[in-house]
Amino acid sequence: MGYAMGDYFQLPPNFGSGCPGDLIGLKNAPTDPSICGGIPVVNFPAGTLERIGRTTSQPQFQTPRSLNIRESLAMTRGAHGLKFGAELLNVKTGIRDVSSLLGQFNFSGRFTGGNGTWPNAVADLLLGFPSQYQQDSNTVFNIYQHMYFLFLQDNWNVNRRLTLNLGLRYEFATPPREQDFKWANFDRTTGTFITAKSGDLFQEALIHPDRNDFAPRIGFSYSVAPKTVVRGGYGIFYNHANRLGREGLLGFNPPYIILANSQISGGGNLKSTDALFRLQDGVPAGFVDISRVNLSTVARKAQDPFQRSPYVQQYNFGIQREIAQDLVMEVSYVGNHGLKLPSFRNLNPNTWAFNPQGIVAVGPRELAPLGFQGDIQILENLGRSNYNSLQLKLEKRFSKGSTLLASYSYGKALTDSVDHLSTSGVGNGVDVGEFKEPQNPHNRRMEYGPSEFDITHRFVLSGVWQLPLGTGHAIGNNWSRGLNGVLGGWEFSPILTVQGGLPLTINQTQAINIGGERRFRPDRIANGTLPADQRTVNRWFDTSAFVPLTATTPNEIFGNSGVGILRGPRLASFDFNLAKDFRFRERLGMQFRLETFNVFNHTNLGLPGVTLGGGFGQIVSTATDARIIQAGLKVKF
Repeated sequence: MGYAMGDYFQLPPNFGSGCPGDLIGLKNAPTDPSICGGIPVVNFPAGTLERIGRTTSQPQFQTPRSLNIRESLAMTRGAHGLKFGAELLNVKTGIRDVSSLLGQFNFSGRFTGGNGTWPNAVADLLLGFPSQYQQDSNTVFNIYQHMYFLFLQDNWNVNRRLTLNLGLRYEFATPPREQDFKWANFDRTTGTFITAKSGDLFQEALIHPDRNDFAPRIGFSYSVAPKTVVRGGYGIFYNHANRLGREGLLGFNPPYIILANSQISGGGNLKSTDALFRLQDGVPAGFVDISRVNLSTVARKAQDPFQRSPYVQQYNFGIQREIAQDLVMEVSYVGNHGLKLPSFRNLNPNTWAFNPQGIVAVGPRELAPLGFQGDIQILENLGRSNYNSLQLKLEKRFSKGSTLLASYSYGKALTDSVDHLSTSGVGNGVDVGEFKEPQNPHNRRMEYGPSEFDITHRFVLSGVWQLPLGTGHAIGNNWSRGLNGVLGGWEFSPILTVQGGLPLTINQTQAINIGGERRFRPDRIANGTLPADQRTVNRWFDTSAFVPLTATTPNEIFGNSGVGILRGPRLASFDFNLAKDFRFRERLGMQFRLETFNVFNHTNLGLPGVTLGGGFGQIVSTATDARIIQAGLKVKF
């Protein structure tokens, strides 16, 4: 039995420095000390580099608590090694993951005659006339799940050459629930949002539980010859606790969370009488109030109430042979197939049609007859993935003071449902142009392509070499104690990595607005890949191969450019570690380490810009640092 807890908080750098009313005299601004610190975000044209104020998504936290009880029994019956058991996992997490807790102002320049220009936007700020103000409620969700697992496994030694591993798991996990029933979901049968209440699992979670999660496992090992073994296996693996950020929270619906937003539409010049309010007068009292929110246009979140548990089928087949003493070679096929993966789209996009001239005419929202005029982000189990690879491995087991491991993989990872928390737009990774949102909310197949992490070729060589110097070695066996202490006992550990480039997806800015939760790709009129001798940091690929769609592009609203159609630069890196242990007494020693990264100071180019416009096709960064050398001492006692 085990219990785990964690408190993970992200706080802005100026957290606790006071509330906006104290710092800048902004009336009716938030006063809760748990969220105060710094001034609200102030946005100007030209993006995040031109804004002031603190970050919008902080402070936020997650406070997971988990109780895990497991028990297993093992017994041997002849050639069968049986093992069976059960496990209970209860998880509860407090979450605050709200964007504009302290408020967010947009200044556009429309009040001073220069819409979309930075100088005029600053002039609007000096006058105190925002064109948009947003503020979200300070809402905390407490989400919990109960998970139950049963398993049976049999390791069967059929004979001295063949072993079978047979197993079956049954898994059941309740859908996530909120302890105070701050949960709402879209009911397609009634065309309304229903709220959670005390009752059965569906009434509390608003998602029907999946009771069909059986996971068979089978593996074998067959000794073809004294030095040759064939292995293989297949298994199904479920995922029950995949939180997808705030996008996976059904609590992000009114009245449980209020995303208050007031803005002036259009792009023309404005007069002072058109202002939402003046900064000197403060934020309107009661701005974050359900009565001030237009419930027909507010953005909402939903999940398929009949969604199933996502799972992956994993399979492999390999041949391993000892080709010399302590030298083993292995050739394997490794693959997996993901099904029912979580995917997002807009449930309520605008309708559209082409007029006689072939120009797009945007119509009302699809759910407008039900009273919904805003985006409804829905999570469904429509995603899929595939991975197939050939993997080669050569291993020299440790002997005569050295070990060596060389690995090569040739593979392809494909999906139509990327992990949006680690990809373009919001993630900590690199921008390869892949997003969770599809281009066409009714055609996810257009999103099928190389995964954001797909690497076709990858080679890694690593090893450890105890240098043959000093006592007990061919060189220096008779050295003095002092000389041996300095020159003897060194260990050299290199690692070489060479891999191909990441897939690139070309994007463009929005040309036609048919609702949010979608991305925009241009038309591709040529291959786009340049010969290696023509690629430069200023033009990594053929930028002329892509033509942006516009509002007047005839008979077209979705670009034909696909996902992962180009490749970024390759990567090569060589690092090593040089280490030596010093022994002073039986219980006292020291280790010296010299670590060098990117030994040859090789330039690994970053990714080119993948969005049409400024910087398109250009590389302005490196993927790895320049050479780094660091030394350290570790005392052992």
